[in-house]
Amino acid sequence: MSKKHVLIVDDAKDILFLIMHSVKRLGPEYEVTTASDAAAALELIQKQKFDLIITDYMMPGMTGVDLAQAVRKVSPDTQVVLMTAHDTRGMRNTVETLQLGGYVGKPFTVPEILAVVQRAIAHTSHAAETAHPSAPALSLDKAVQDRLEALRSKTGAHFVLLVSASGHPVRVVGETNRAKTSRLAAFVAANFLAVTELASLLGDNESVFKSSYHEGNKYNIYAYDINGEFLLAVVFGTQGKPGTIWFYTKQAGVELAELLATISPKTSAKDAEDPTLASDFADMFGSQKDSDAA
Repeated sequence: MSKKHVLIVDDAKDILFLIMHSVKRLGPEYEVTTASDAAAALELIQKQKFDLIITDYMMPGMTGVDLAQAVRKVSPDTQVVLMTAHDTRGMRNTVETLQLGGYVGKPFTVPEILAVVQRAIAHTSHAAETAHPSAPALSLDKAVQDRLEALRSKTGAHFVLLVSASGHPVRVVGETNRAKTSRLAAFVAANFLAVTELASLLGDNESVFKSSYHEGNKYNIYAYDINGEFLLAVVFGTQGKPGTIWFYTKQAGVELAELLATISPKTSAKDAEDPTLASDFADMFGSQKDSDAA
């Protein structure tokens, strides 16, 4: 498994600690380095190539935008994400002009920052990926697709999504667009990670959270952990019955676990989703009430 090198830049030590600790929880392949200002970050960039840089916008000396411009000259393939309390049209234009990986508003939650990390890393991985699927992989893909289509048919779901634990969309069945698929995949994975982290902070390191349920104004989301490496998300209308969704999703999860046992998320996922997100998660599903079941 290839290493993913992430650099976090912020003059606030508590922010550095929070993001560093959270990103490391994504997996052992994530190597996280921190810097307290842009100057220190530039020294590190000269010595090592990073896949992703998450930097604060307002810092003493150079701003995050100044750092991003400098990074473009030294390492044009590195994704840069800005953290800022200034969510303005000008900031969005800056992100587009510099072709950055995006920005996250302060204050942010752990799932939000992890979703940004996963999208940016997925974009970097896709840009470097040139391999084509083999014949056995194509056969397996069809079997997985058939299970997802059967699940959607039984539940009447709006769409069904297979997600890697790192937040990459693997397969989708139903009516959605690429931007929404990428956003939802990242949030589903980040939500499971956040709940696990919460349990750890409370001293409960033995519980395994297998499912989560989000109730929205237009749509509900039921997500199920298949085997620790893949997650299954079912998006359905408010008229759907949660009990029915739970039953058929769990059933499909058992079948998919057998199919996916011989492969890793890296070999099955097609990281072809657009990292530029056209709509926000809240806009897609309305205000939500969350609950998690062990």
